[in-house]
Amino acid sequence: MLKKLETLAERGIDGERISAQKKIARLKARLDFTAPGCAETPDLFLGSFKRSSKAMWIYSFGRDEFDVANSVKWAIESTTKIPCVYRDTDLLAEATVATANKLTGIATHITHSFRALVQKFSAIEGVSVGDRGVFVMGLYDGMMNEARMIGQRLPNRAGLTRIRKEKRPAVTLATNLHVHPYTVALNLGKQIRFSVPLEQIAAELQAVTQKRLTRETGVS
Repeated sequence: MLKKLETLAERGIDGERISAQKKIARLKARLDFTAPGCAETPDLFLGSFKRSSKAMWIYSFGRDEFDVANSVKWAIESTTKIPCVYRDTDLLAEATVATANKLTGIATHITHSFRALVQKFSAIEGVSVGDRGVFVMGLYDGMMNEARMIGQRLPNRAGLTRIRKEKRPAVTLATNLHVHPYTVALNLGKQIRFSVPLEQIAAELQAVTQKRLTRETGVS
């Protein structure tokens, strides 16, 4: 945990560094870290990946999780430069046996994390069905450290619609979640890449969204 927090303190974006530094201080106040630690791999994609002319099976996805499957595919291709292809719901990669085995572990970790967080996010009061896609996009961008620049427009939330009434300005009907799903997901995605325990990430998701929920169901 200390190594993961130190990584966030060094590479984090926005408020991640300050938050990680505070957590490090609390850990060091409670525990003794002078003993040698166990070897860890903080980054899922640390190491070498070898390409092969033969496509090897990596992972099988459900038919209703195309967005998660694409996130895994894009992450592998972008980071390892190993070409991937779909065969029905199976993801294959042009990789050696050893690399394919490693990619299977990576795909499993990412998929299980995305599934669990999407399920937990979708169950939160105030979240609409249309928020899922933007949430998954945020998880991916956070995991790949591709957060949108300051001033760059956030992805549209499909759950938002505009209505007009007679001689009145346009208003927006929004979900009760007054924080953008993309923003919520960014830091969670970063933690997925550095293998922070899923229970801890899910707890953070719950805490962040509960702070932003409102009892109002009217027009914003």
